[in-house]
Amino acid sequence: MAGLVASAAASALATPSLAQSARARTLVFAPIGGLLLLDPSFTPITPTTNHGYYIFDTLYSTDSKYRPRPQMVEGHVISDENLTWNITLRPGLRFHDGEPVLARDCVASIRRWGQRDAFGSTLLAYSNEISAADDTTIRFRLRKPFPLLPDALAHPTSSPCFMMPERLASIDIGKPITEMVGSGPFKFAADEFVANQKSVYKKNLAYVPRQENPDGMSGGKMVYFDRAEWTTIPDFATASAALQAGEIDWWESVQFDLIDLLKRDKGVTVATSDPSYIGFLRFNCGTQPFNNPALRRAVAAGIDQSMFMQALVGPDPSRYHTCFAMYSCGMPGVEELGKGIMDGKKDYDALAEQVKKAGYNGEKVVLLGTADVFTVSPLVPVLQDVLTKMRMNVELQMVDLSTLVTRRTSQAPTDKGGWNLFLSQNFTPNMANPAVYVVGRGLGLKGFAGNYSDPELEADVTEWIDAATQQERDAKLNKTHQRLWDQMPLVPLGSYAMQTAFRANLTGYVPNTSPVPWNIRRVDSD
Repeated sequence: MAGLVASAAASALATPSLAQSARARTLVFAPIGGLLLLDPSFTPITPTTNHGYYIFDTLYSTDSKYRPRPQMVEGHVISDENLTWNITLRPGLRFHDGEPVLARDCVASIRRWGQRDAFGSTLLAYSNEISAADDTTIRFRLRKPFPLLPDALAHPTSSPCFMMPERLASIDIGKPITEMVGSGPFKFAADEFVANQKSVYKKNLAYVPRQENPDGMSGGKMVYFDRAEWTTIPDFATASAALQAGEIDWWESVQFDLIDLLKRDKGVTVATSDPSYIGFLRFNCGTQPFNNPALRRAVAAGIDQSMFMQALVGPDPSRYHTCFAMYSCGMPGVEELGKGIMDGKKDYDALAEQVKKAGYNGEKVVLLGTADVFTVSPLVPVLQDVLTKMRMNVELQMVDLSTLVTRRTSQAPTDKGGWNLFLSQNFTPNMANPAVYVVGRGLGLKGFAGNYSDPELEADVTEWIDAATQQERDAKLNKTHQRLWDQMPLVPLGSYAMQTAFRANLTGYVPNTSPVPWNIRRVDSD
């Protein structure tokens, strides 16, 4: 950061008015983590998804109540007893290379996305055909009705359905795309990208926003900056000081013990991000010893959510909530079915006996941890301590985030680079229902890391999707939910809200599922 400040100062001395004017037209943003992988259809990690929203656009987007709204499309027509959907693109859409956005580009993008995303794979399974009826019409011919089609194309986090040129979308899904060409409000400056350190985005002058007010991720995406720069600042105190000094404009996620400090600074605005997060423990269900559901349930019984949440956000109970549900508490039809398993005081001697009766024989348990994500790192020693009290042979292996993301796909034994548990977090919209909740699906190696394969659960999810009425869907939701508690592929750790902070002279911020820069302007630069 010192180098950045010195460089900026030198430029200002050389041409003060020009440098100051350029700085005013630049939004400097400090993301939650470094950007390494650029392809949001290849990985669902948060920095890559957020980066994707700058460059790419979606056919539908969710509003502030997570309802799907048209984004790149004018609308759709449903016919043939709900088996045919004709979706029409709105006029004037162009990719950053100048080529028009055509229906065949969207078809290829949907197919690529559907190979990775759980909701997308469900949509593909319901489709007999996805084709371009003409240059502006995307056609779905379904094998049976799928009323959640716009919801699937609109879901905002963890692999959104971004549109890209057919030539890129047709690349093997096993290979990440490196050329960033979309139709979104910013163009990626590839020549200025430094992995995990800096990325730069330039205003797409050809972008035509929708003529509606912003609402969640939907509506008009008005861009008031010529340039947006991401600067990764791993040290939280440094990031806080940079924000207070005006060296950066926006800090994505404030470490919890710095919130009160920033609130006292009149030059800074602290706001609650939307939506909240839920922390969770993920088992490797494909290798010993946690290929045993009884052992997974025994570990879940030892988890005190309040202990984990207080380690993360502090003792103030207003900053977190316990949630004994696999799906997001507060979402329609979600009940806290796990309260009887997880709530109450913990007798670790009794829990150790429960672990032993479940079949644990002292095997080494590899816990992957990372210090790179401040919403995860404080939870790691808590989990290590809990497992140790339950007389499990725990080996903590701390790695950087990129290594963890890569390594968690391994199914090797622990003595050959494998793993048994790791901790993570998820947005509440990603856990709203059985179709969208990839961590709570039984897709095996095609799903979220952990190789949880459960054909019975997948059949229950299909029944939920096919439900004819809301009452029937609520009943099916409870069925899938109970199956997750019986099999326990993960353990919820509680929910919490994140805080974001930006310079007080920025206006137009809308709490959102991603920290998107559109509709934000600097009031003293107009």
